[in-house]
Amino acid sequence: MKRITILSCVMLCITLLTQAQINFSVRRVDNNESVDLETLITDDSGNHLPTFLVTWSGEWCFPCMDVIQSLDNAAKSGMVQLLALNVDDDWTSIKANNYHSNWTNTTNLYLDTELNGPFSSYFNTSSAPVIMFFNDEGAIQYMDISYNVRSYMFADYFGKEFIWEDYSGLNTYAWNYYLEHADSESTIDATDSEMATALEYVKRSIELNPGYSNTDTYAALLYLTGQYTEALKTAKEAIDIAKANEEDYETTNELIQKIIEKM
Repeated sequence: MKRITILSCVMLCITLLTQAQINFSVRRVDNNESVDLETLITDDSGNHLPTFLVTWSGEWCFPCMDVIQSLDNAAKSGMVQLLALNVDDDWTSIKANNYHSNWTNTTNLYLDTELNGPFSSYFNTSSAPVIMFFNDEGAIQYMDISYNVRSYMFADYFGKEFIWEDYSGLNTYAWNYYLEHADSESTIDATDSEMATALEYVKRSIELNPGYSNTDTYAALLYLTGQYTEALKTAKEAIDIAKANEEDYETTNELIQKIIEKM
């Protein structure tokens, strides 16, 4: 089963390079009321709330929705809030498709061009998704335009609590650790700090939602630590899950061969 991997480190870490502030009016999906962005990112006492804002288009941009779903999972942590802003010209037709109904930790908004003008006039781009993070001072601390942004990329910045309820993000974090060390000729001690974190994350992922992908990841990490008997057992469990769900498990077969060679 394919997993998302980090292909570039550009713009994946929150930096202080875009300390800008913006404000404009949007409409809430739940009641169509116009509200200023500044109001959405502050509480009743005027304190700014750490906030992700992601723009999306429902006519074509399903990858935009994947970004939102991942950050929506992370928003369960309560550490940040998530605003999803639809930028289609006709929100009514998009709403009818009910794409946004699965984002249960998200405030859903849409851009009214009569209030704001075209999308590009506010973001200097006509592409979506635009992903922004507003810090606790209300400034844009991170900005990117990418289909590949996922919650796990911010785990080291916010801490593990940020993705602790996100089984997919936890698994992908652990899987990327494996990919970085897959060609290592020596075993990695399970108590190594980075390995320990990867193991903790994948175990939590399995606890939340056991499946082929995270079970396979766990087997791969056990292989790296030299626990070959347990790795082989877990890899076979992953294949059983894959067979039951008609998923491809060729990479697990390859892992089993590597394990057998070490035993």
